[in-house]
Amino acid sequence: MAFLEKVPILKKLVDTGYAILLVIVISALVGLILAFPVKLLWNYVFGKYLEINWFEAWALNVLTGILFGQRISSK
Repeated sequence: MAFLEKVPILKKLVDTGYAILLVIVISALVGLILAFPVKLLWNYVFGKYLEINWFEAWALNVLTGILFGQRISSK
């Protein structure tokens, strides 16, 4: 890592990349944890007909977030 100390812009770029990667990983983990209640509720309501797994519940959370997410209005 001595090379990164000599080129400050490269060090800043690597640090920014690590920060972005950390945010993505933490967001995915939190999303998977929050998908667990969705999975339980879905399987309780529709269990006879259609069961979903954890990743399908996570995808359902992402889809509803896209469709029904908060809209910011600047008036």
